[in-house]
Amino acid sequence: MVKPTNTLKGKTGVLGLPIVLYTLFFGLSGCRQDYSLSPPADSEKITVTVKLPKELKTETMWVMYRSATCKRIGSGASGQRTERDGYHSVYKQLERQGQSDLYQVELPKDGGGACRWHLANVTFGVVYADPSRYGESVIDGGGGGVVVIFDYNNSPHGGADIKVDGNLTIKEDYYPWVKEAFLGGYRKRISLAGKGGYYLMYQALQARHVYFEPILHSDFIVYSEQPKEKKEGNHTTFTYPDGSVVADGQSKPDFWKLQSLRTGRARECLSVWQYQKCPDRRPQLLPEWQPSSEKPGFGYYIIVDEWGNELPVYDYRLVGANGQIFRERTTADGHTQPLPNSAHPLREVEFPVQSW
Repeated sequence: MVKPTNTLKGKTGVLGLPIVLYTLFFGLSGCRQDYSLSPPADSEKITVTVKLPKELKTETMWVMYRSATCKRIGSGASGQRTERDGYHSVYKQLERQGQSDLYQVELPKDGGGACRWHLANVTFGVVYADPSRYGESVIDGGGGGVVVIFDYNNSPHGGADIKVDGNLTIKEDYYPWVKEAFLGGYRKRISLAGKGGYYLMYQALQARHVYFEPILHSDFIVYSEQPKEKKEGNHTTFTYPDGSVVADGQSKPDFWKLQSLRTGRARECLSVWQYQKCPDRRPQLLPEWQPSSEKPGFGYYIIVDEWGNELPVYDYRLVGANGQIFRERTTADGHTQPLPNSAHPLREVEFPVQSW
């Protein structure tokens, strides 16, 4: 799951800050070093792919390389000399693959050059291709941004909320969010409301393929109207697709309310951490037997909710092929406890009422 990210979006789109600020180097060690990128011909590539809904377009990707060789020199609070890894930014457009809805870019992992650059992080995302469909004066308000970090440094937007092993696949639901603001001048924007903030933040140290599929539910629009007067007790008003109006002091729509309205399922059913409270639970045990790399002769299964999310700390009862009974709870990543190979294939699978 993705935690809400508080990074604010700037006026230049998903990049958040004017591009020119990040194309300049200052305070790097030395005066005449060559800071250019020069990827080796055999550099390993990282591929980023976006599956694009028809109402959206991809934003320019901000690619940051870092160098431990070419340092940035600065001053600390007491005037002392400080050194940090240097950085170099480039900007890429994702290219459409034939006539498909896939857009892609390949990035060299090794940036080469005298500074021995390495790929540090990428910032990319999707926005509305035509905001004016929601009104003549409507402008883009952001929302579907993604940051992927490939090293141990923070990105310009902060650190990762989720760390993954191997390649990264992101499939997220989004809803149109039309918001009006009055204080400081009238503004009307169309944003993408998701379960995170403006950016989904990942660290993927081993990833060589990043796949992002934003799923846009265009028929479920949420509207918000900020107060016209700055006064205690005045809050932004949200109007949801079912006509309900909420002004509870929140600054963004209730994503789980939107999910519940669209699916017709109780909101507890949509959260892996609250799934045990779901009034109509539909957990599943995936049929694939996974041999354990840490415990020879053992393996495990994965238990997921009806949406395909791994269920952490979830009760199960399994009857193995040899009749042995296993009643345990899943691990934090939805795995069963290690089972002997003799338990596979299973005879029975049950999910007792949670004992919470």
